[in-house]
Amino acid sequence: MEEELKEILNRLREAESRIRRLKIHLKGALSLAKDHCKEVYRIEPLVQKIEDDINLIEFDNKGALQIVSQLKGTIQGLKEDFRFEFTKSLQGILESKGMKLRGQLPVLYTGFYRIETDFYQGKALIFFGPDKIGRFLLTPEGIAESIFNIHEGLRKNSVKEEDFIKNLFQAWNMSCYILKREKVPITHCLVRFAIISQKRQFYESPSRHNYRDYSRFQFAYDLYRLRKSGVKEIDGKELSLVSSTFDATRKKIDYIWVPTNENGEGINYSYITFR
Repeated sequence: MEEELKEILNRLREAESRIRRLKIHLKGALSLAKDHCKEVYRIEPLVQKIEDDINLIEFDNKGALQIVSQLKGTIQGLKEDFRFEFTKSLQGILESKGMKLRGQLPVLYTGFYRIETDFYQGKALIFFGPDKIGRFLLTPEGIAESIFNIHEGLRKNSVKEEDFIKNLFQAWNMSCYILKREKVPITHCLVRFAIISQKRQFYESPSRHNYRDYSRFQFAYDLYRLRKSGVKEIDGKELSLVSSTFDATRKKIDYIWVPTNENGEGINYSYITFR
């Protein structure tokens, strides 16, 4: 008898634990349901967890599962509503910051950036030209904030045109010396440029803590700003970028995409030289 009682007690404890978990998931779903259209992608996994919990709890679950079935149908309708409202909402947020939205779902564009939406996963990929920056939650507010932060980071960390071309010329000279030629790969020059651009602390102690990040996106953005400013000569030599062939765009190490305007257009460059 003792063993049987212990088995009943263990089953009861398991049910209690599952009920507690079910209550947590229900409270989370109730909180998000106040703005159900906006939060549909966060509600959906909670409803799935609620269904799993109900199936594991040993009690009359027929009525509860019927409600879950109804919820699943409601979620599908909300996801369609969310898709319909998504572009309109994102456009409004971007325009409030002076950015325009172009394209049609599932691919949208704003400024230098491409947004690839995935309404099945509730995620979005953001690209700078052809280069992926990251994966983000599919909400108009989240995507807009991410783009604002990325763009502000590029603007804030950009190098002044005069300093940029001076460092670029020095980086090119270093690459010429190493590679024994004047037309050097643009990514090779980027590496030298990143080292030259470090602050004094890095040279005193070249640790990761003292290293200032300088990405290929930043380099591309600064090249765009340089060319837009019209600054292209230093020490009697003029900057020249050599565009990539089709084969040279298969690996990121062989090229860098540089914008030609803020409408998403740009050119892939493989080499850099000064003449």
